[in-house]
Amino acid sequence: MPVDRFDPGRQPAGRAPAPGRLGLVQAFLNSFWDLDAGGADSWSDARAYARWLAARGLGGAGPDDADLARAIELREALRALALANHDDAPAREAEAVLDGIASGVAPYAGLTPRFAGGDRLDVTASGPDAALVLVLGVVFAARADGTWPRLKVCPHEHCGWAFYDRSRNRSSQWCSMSLCGNRTKGARHRRRAVKAP
Repeated sequence: MPVDRFDPGRQPAGRAPAPGRLGLVQAFLNSFWDLDAGGADSWSDARAYARWLAARGLGGAGPDDADLARAIELREALRALALANHDDAPAREAEAVLDGIASGVAPYAGLTPRFAGGDRLDVTASGPDAALVLVLGVVFAARADGTWPRLKVCPHEHCGWAFYDRSRNRSSQWCSMSLCGNRTKGARHRRRAVKAP
């Protein structure tokens, strides 16, 4: 069933999704954990990745295992960058991965600036390369307009969900304070209690 290409999908704990086109990047990041399938990776194989692309109108030629591996490599690099958004830490290895993937797929995706209706980059092709270029284009635009630092990954060891931090001072740490925040604080309290004489 087709969805809006930029729809970030279901959000846990009532959080508002990432705005506009950044929703595609949030959905891309959160594909590692399908909330409706009990936590399985949405891209379990190339066919599953093809369905994810097709639902967003990016089907084109079906992806193969190499396309899936490249998408997962990009996803994990973006997750590292979104995790670094918590403290504005550098993530040079992740940046290098983005550069490498961008230089490899951009020539095949028809990346075209669109100035009618707003300044943005769009793809004129479809398929796995176009999808990666579109995600990279959205990240580039979000970095330019200042919204990228608000896309974060929950640091709880059993989570990692990408969320959009709408707090005034960009201080949200967890996807949900009531879930991961409380679990983290509870675990810290238990560790301190064990160490106490």
